[in-house]
Amino acid sequence: MSIRWITPLLGTGPALEVRQDVGMNIIDVRDLVDKAGNRADAVRQKITEGCESLRAGKNTVVCCDYGISRSNAVAVGILAMYESIPFETAVRRVLEATGEKEIKVYPLQAVRRALGEDKTNIRHEKLRVLVTGGTGTLGKPVSQKIAKEFDVFTPSRDELDLRFGGTQLALIVGESEIDCIVHLANPRVYTSNIALGETLTMLRNVLDVCIARDIKLIYLSGWEVYAGYRSSFLMADESLPLLPKGPYAETKYLCEMLIEHCRRTQGLRCTMLRTSPVYGVGSDKPKFIYNFIDKIKHSQRIVTHSYNNGFPALDLLYIDDLVEAVVKTINSDFSGNLNIGSGAIISTLIVAEILRSLLGGKNEINSTLIDSDTACIAMDSGKAKRVLGWQETIGIEQGLRLILSSLETN
Repeated sequence: MSIRWITPLLGTGPALEVRQDVGMNIIDVRDLVDKAGNRADAVRQKITEGCESLRAGKNTVVCCDYGISRSNAVAVGILAMYESIPFETAVRRVLEATGEKEIKVYPLQAVRRALGEDKTNIRHEKLRVLVTGGTGTLGKPVSQKIAKEFDVFTPSRDELDLRFGGTQLALIVGESEIDCIVHLANPRVYTSNIALGETLTMLRNVLDVCIARDIKLIYLSGWEVYAGYRSSFLMADESLPLLPKGPYAETKYLCEMLIEHCRRTQGLRCTMLRTSPVYGVGSDKPKFIYNFIDKIKHSQRIVTHSYNNGFPALDLLYIDDLVEAVVKTINSDFSGNLNIGSGAIISTLIVAEILRSLLGGKNEINSTLIDSDTACIAMDSGKAKRVLGWQETIGIEQGLRLILSSLETN
């Protein structure tokens, strides 16, 4: 028999492989569905049946087709009710005993409702915000800055690996009574074709939890969804059709499509912020800024790029301004898409000249020709200003001064 025992009397297994012996009671949950839609009363009936079987001293095996998701979810409910333990504790015990990494979110949520533990719309003194990828290059400064206003939770990759399902996230959300998720997590290498699949998997797991628990999601997309446009200057507002180019841009595009689908079909509450390139203290991107600083300090020649349609130019957004947009979004009821940026572009050549001037350098600045075109996209933040009351406050020269000052003190 393919039974995985959770306690000496409670186990789970695939229905067609479990043979009913004397003194054994099989709880068949194949009449439940392995997705959303299970009624709480139907699930509670299975849980009650299992508890009665355990009280009678019978070996009790919960069975579904494969003995994985529906059976383990109902076993969580039986264990929680029979032993009077917290729901999340029961989930962890079932996962540990069965060796599974995940129990699907929707069957688990049905069990939670059946137990009367579906705690939604709880009001806290401060909003509780979970940041995925909160220890990363962008996540760390964002988390530190928004912690001044909110209770912020930043699980490590060991505590929350979204590649392996949504169960870990659902547990953290339930235990910490999270109000909002800011999703910043990406695969470590996020520009490859392999990363595309991992990124979508991670987002899908976050979406499942947000939908099941009715939690607001803030997702950071980026200007790259417009990177296929070839122009020396293009102002992008939210009505501009998306035109991605390259694996990273296409990944963001597909993530946006998935979010929009879940908004339309499942009532997802999500604000999507399409940001221009973010720079500033606490981040090491864009790399060219720090490469220029290093070259100037070592009196080396600086080489920028020149494309067929001119010098590459970016709408650079200081990280504090991004954080302010995130804070205002958390506090807002708005659900939809917002473009976030300064609305102006600056070439990498001009950035090099500003840094050289600020550092008192005398470096030679040259350019090398790239036989291609580049996208020079400025983000129109008019809608964000109207909806959130947000606007950029830190210009490029001030932002670069802040970076240089930070480097001097470290």
